[in-house]
Amino acid sequence: MKGDRQMLATLGASELLLPALVNRALAANDRAKYLFTLLQAAARHGDDPDEPPVDLRRERLRSGVGDADLDDVPARTRRCADGTYELARADRIHAALGDAVGEMVAAVEAAPGPPERWGERSSRLLAAAVPVDAAHVSAEYVHRLTSGDRAAGDSLHLLVMDLHRRLHEIQVALASTSVDGASAYGLSEDATELVRAFMHGVHRTAALKLDHPGLGTTATQVGARVVVENDLGTTDAHLLLVRVEGLEARVVATDVHLERLGFLRSLLAPFDLRWDTIVTRRNDRIEEGAYHLATGEYTAKDRADLAGYLEHLGSRLVFLIDWNRARKRLRLFVKAKDAVDLLRWAAERELGHMPFLALGGERLVFDALERLPRIAIRYGEQLHEVLGRDRAIAFLRFVLERCSTGIREGRSEFLIRDEIRAELMSQLATAEQSLLAAAAEHASLVVELAASVRDALQRFPGDGREELERAAARAAGWERRADGLVERARVAARRWEGSDAIERILVEADDIADHLEDVTFLLTILATAPPSADDVRPLAELAELTLAAARQHLMAFEGARALRRSGAREDLHDVLEAVDQVVLLERRSDDANRRAKRRILTTVSDFHHAEILSDIRRHLEAASDALKHVALALRSVVMGEVGTA
Repeated sequence: MKGDRQMLATLGASELLLPALVNRALAANDRAKYLFTLLQAAARHGDDPDEPPVDLRRERLRSGVGDADLDDVPARTRRCADGTYELARADRIHAALGDAVGEMVAAVEAAPGPPERWGERSSRLLAAAVPVDAAHVSAEYVHRLTSGDRAAGDSLHLLVMDLHRRLHEIQVALASTSVDGASAYGLSEDATELVRAFMHGVHRTAALKLDHPGLGTTATQVGARVVVENDLGTTDAHLLLVRVEGLEARVVATDVHLERLGFLRSLLAPFDLRWDTIVTRRNDRIEEGAYHLATGEYTAKDRADLAGYLEHLGSRLVFLIDWNRARKRLRLFVKAKDAVDLLRWAAERELGHMPFLALGGERLVFDALERLPRIAIRYGEQLHEVLGRDRAIAFLRFVLERCSTGIREGRSEFLIRDEIRAELMSQLATAEQSLLAAAAEHASLVVELAASVRDALQRFPGDGREELERAAARAAGWERRADGLVERARVAARRWEGSDAIERILVEADDIADHLEDVTFLLTILATAPPSADDVRPLAELAELTLAAARQHLMAFEGARALRRSGAREDLHDVLEAVDQVVLLERRSDDANRRAKRRILTTVSDFHHAEILSDIRRHLEAASDALKHVALALRSVVMGEVGTA
């Protein structure tokens, strides 16, 4: 790539220019050969549409061409009445061929040797063969590009063959050696060991990039300095250089994505690098026009430590490939920071994100969601809004892990997708537990309120109005928390069919909290001129029974939570027994309520006292009735689930 040459020169790595040019030219040769094959396959299908089209996807991936739209070109090619071919994306194919041949020409022209007019020949051949338009080519065009018959005249294919031969000669002249896959030039024995350590790290994780291009490494030595360059991907400005001299190792990384440089720094955190401030530079000679540059220096304790650092650095590079695409996919489900944390988690465990992308990325999650009829989620809605942040992160970690291990272990894509769906169902079941958890938490607040009312009535007037006002303030706080739980449950209940029953139960349970909070308020008014203890005592008895029912109410919901998790007969028994106790206590409350009513009507002469005491009695009676209704409604839900299980 022309931009890569510019970046190497900009970063002061001119010693790697020719080796890097040759490496990229050889990669360009592979791309050109694929494109020639693509054109020939398209023309054959156009001539004989009854023959099945050739599938060149594997050849495309092996050649490093990332444009997946080219896979359907042969199948879509048609021979027109005027003899031309209707060939989809003809303009893109032509441009890609020009770029590939241009890289090969640049490499051979940069090498020392007798001058040959490679560029002139390339320009002439490309000018003589141009598409009719963006989607049509002539048969002559295909011949001029792909012919390998020298007797029939020059062609772009013949030029590529000649360039490839010359590139091989240049490689021999450079006397390169391979150090565990790195193209190495002029390395001493000590330098070779350092490059080998770097490459050991690269190979440890390189399989995680799958068929994606990148990680090609070139190394050379100038004096005491060892220079290693790694091609991280397909963009002009995505490079990494390492300069090692003595025990000092300086890494220079360039990227068009500022966030990815920050991610690289976090991956190297186990080693104490001194990082310069990330700077942004413009360079009109690269495609992106601007890039960011990060420089970090590490001083090793000894040679073993230096080798360990280089190995770690090499092993992290695969996690930068297509990082931004993976980050965008994960951000569809969680917040931006959590998406980056997920990628860091996957890198630390050497799982990576490329398997996730290769298996469909976000579609893996959306497909799993769409196959679950019991949940409502819109395309693009963030998963943490459905599952909650912690469960969403746990699920996405599972997805990243299962994609990575599944591909490495040779599992079928069908199995991996089923495992992801099963995990989502498990997480959703856990999320549904939040409804019952909210109900149980609400029930515990009802117990707090009932205990506060019982204590206030038993000690009334206690230390006077101030003490009661403090109790009322506490009760008001508990009641607000209870309201918040009901609203949270309403939001959650919209997600699952059948959850409206729990929502209705919680709404009715909130009436209990309202009645009890009203009692604490009325007691503050009654305390201004308190009645006799004998007049209040029947209400204290009623409050004691209400508290006992509230405790059984809480036990019923806790039992329902346990039953949802286990389905055990013992848990069902606990729920039914607690419900039965609530019903029995409500009957006892009816008797206590009548005694309190008789006392108020027959012995309390002060109208002010009688009115407030009657209001308190009615609120306690309503709370007791609501406790029974909620308990019976919960029983119906539990028995309905058992009956349909």
